[in-house]
Amino acid sequence: MALVPTGRRSFIKAGTALATAVVVPTRAAAQSAATPPAAVPGGTPGRLTFHAIDTWNGATIGTLRVDISMQDGSGYKPVRFFDTAANGRSDGALFEGATFRPGRYELAMHVAEYYAALGAKLPSPSFLSVVPVRFNVADAAQRYHIAVLFGPWSYAYYRGS
Repeated sequence: MALVPTGRRSFIKAGTALATAVVVPTRAAAQSAATPPAAVPGGTPGRLTFHAIDTWNGATIGTLRVDISMQDGSGYKPVRFFDTAANGRSDGALFEGATFRPGRYELAMHVAEYYAALGAKLPSPSFLSVVPVRFNVADAAQRYHIAVLFGPWSYAYYRGS
């Protein structure tokens, strides 16, 4: 294939056309991704569920104690606690329908306690002890699934599906 010399203006036009072809669909996808999914009319009510995955062992193999608090004024007020099933999931919805309200929530995961129960050989004191996960619920008619990846030295979380 032979190279054809092009002028500066032709080069700029081609670059602009290419950038537009890439950026416009990406922006549209980002805007639709930023819009949270709407509740299904006549479907299941809004709810909150939880799943924690132990990345150190490759799967959650024990129960993890989790405390749930909701912001009340300048602090957080405990509203319930639970132990995950051995697979790391909450046993059903934590809040659903009328019990699920908009607001600021905090999940406190007792990670050091989890690894101690497994007999893990970790330094004392452990690097992570109780790990807080704070999130906001804007529309309690939607489904919120908090997914957490955790280990003895790190954690990450996201809103799952």
